[in-house]
Amino acid sequence: MNDEPSLPDALWKLYQEHCTHVRHHEAQRSTVAATFLAIASALLGLVTFDKAIGLSDLPMTLLLTFIGGFGAIFSAKQYERASLHTERARHFRNAVDDLLDGKPLKRIKQEADAEHTKHFQRLARLRLNKFWLGLYALVAAIGLVLSVIAVLCPQKTP
Repeated sequence: MNDEPSLPDALWKLYQEHCTHVRHHEAQRSTVAATFLAIASALLGLVTFDKAIGLSDLPMTLLLTFIGGFGAIFSAKQYERASLHTERARHFRNAVDDLLDGKPLKRIKQEADAEHTKHFQRLARLRLNKFWLGLYALVAAIGLVLSVIAVLCPQKTP
């Protein structure tokens, strides 16, 4: 008996491997986002706790800006890595489909995609990574605005 995997089995295993990598990058992105947003929330709470923004708040506002900027870069990199593995998985799946009569995987995917797009016409066009980048940009912008306030018009504690 031949223990070597057949070509379709090998291709399918490679497909699954890349799908696992996609899930890994998404899980990392999610964990880092939750951590960064918790830190950003705590920093924002500390900066505004005394209802005044002054020079003593500048290190925290700059850290808030850094977290937003670094988070955006990290999220973009995770999206890039996930996209790489998604594309590789797609190619392995298509290679398996090419070996099957009638290309059933492609047909099933096209039918499912059409059904999904029919139900979510507007949302299907939006890309989730843009929302994550926007959220990090908002954190960075809040940090930047608070930094400018701290330097240009510091307030005294009431």
